[in-house]
Order: sequence, then structure tokens, then C-alpha cells
Amino acid sequence: MSVSDVNSEDFTRTLIASFGFDVDFILRRMATVKSYGRVVLLAIQTSGFERVMKAYSTLSLVCTSLKKECVLEPIKPGEDIMRPISSILKREVERAYVDVYLTGGPRILVAALLLSLLTLPKELASKTKVIIEGEGFDCYMELNVALLQEVLRLDTRDKLILQTLVIHSPLTLGELAEMINLPRSTTYRRLEELMIKKLVEKTESGTYRVKNYLQVICK
Repeated sequence: MSVSDVNSEDFTRTLIASFGFDVDFILRRMATVKSYGRVVLLAIQTSGFERVMKAYSTLSLVCTSLKKECVLEPIKPGEDIMRPISSILKREVERAYVDVYLTGGPRILVAALLLSLLTLPKELASKTKVIIEGEGFDCYMELNVALLQEVLRLDTRDKLILQTLVIHSPLTLGELAEMINLPRSTTYRRLEELMIKKLVEKTESGTYRVKNYLQVICK
């Protein structure tokens, strides 16, 4: 199912995408980011899989004409759906920097792919970016996986600081300490740690704000 005339050493970036019956999203992404040397499509193998194969056949012709390697990875539904998805993610991120494109396919596949991203080791997560786009919208979201993992590892107090800054930033040290009912020294120390983790940044005026780990980009 792959185009064999593309050398893996030529890959600059890999696109991994949830895939269903619609090729338009994938084609648009490939046209937008021309540096993809490899495209990996994950599709759940259900009763309607013939339609998936038909859509893939159309897409593979485009891949061949563009000299890009395209691979269809059928995923069997079941309790262990995370296993093949995680294995594919690990394999691909070890080879190249990866964009994970959440668009087509069943919601189960999209959710499983996103959850699998959260289990990537830190060194692999730093090479991975998520793009989420939906039909009928002129905007898409980009998500930094490594920073999202850092957010999930935070303790209760750090999450409170982050949530307060998300809602009220920019805030001075004093304003933040008062709002979360913590000593200034404790708040300052935790802010310094959050800045090292690249979750918070200090502005030129001396206030603090969240450093976006997700961006919404409108066309």
C-alpha cells in the first residue's frame, strides 16, 4: 500500500491522519505543507471499510504523482485499540518530526489517537504537533503535545495558578498570589518553575501570562 520509490532518508516531516471516507482534508493539508515526505492514514476496519479503501485509492494516486509515500494502516476496533495506534505513533516519531491531523474517521479513532499521543515519551512528544480541523470551519487548532503533557503532570497548586492566569492574565505577582491565596514567595517559586516548563511567560511590564500550548489559526 505504499509508494516504494521514496527513500526514508528524504523524509522531512511525516503526516499522520485519522482517515475515513473524505480525502479533501488530507489533500488540503498536503497542499498547505509541502514538506511532508510520508503520509500515514489510520482507519478503523469496520463494515464500511470498502469505502475507506476507495478513498485511499484516490489519495494514493495523488501521492504517487507527488512522489510521497502514503500508507494506510487499518486498525481493528476492540479493547486493545490503543496498542496498534501507540505502536504506529512510536515508529513514525522515531523516524521523523510528525504532524498528527485529527479530521476524518470515527470519533473513537480520533479520541484514541489523541490519548495515545499523551503516552509518548517526552523526547518523542517534543517532535510531535497536533492539528485539529473540522468541516465547515475556517479555523484550525494546533496543539503542542509536549507542553500538554507538562500541564497534565502539574500538581493541584500549579494547575490553580495556570487556570487563574488563563482566565485573568496578565497578572502581577501580588495580584496572582492574592487571587490564589498563596504566599508571594511560594507563588514566585512556582511561577519560576512553570516558566522553565514553558507554560508561563513574563511580559516586558513584569506581569505573568500563560504561554499558549494551543493556538487557533483562522484562514
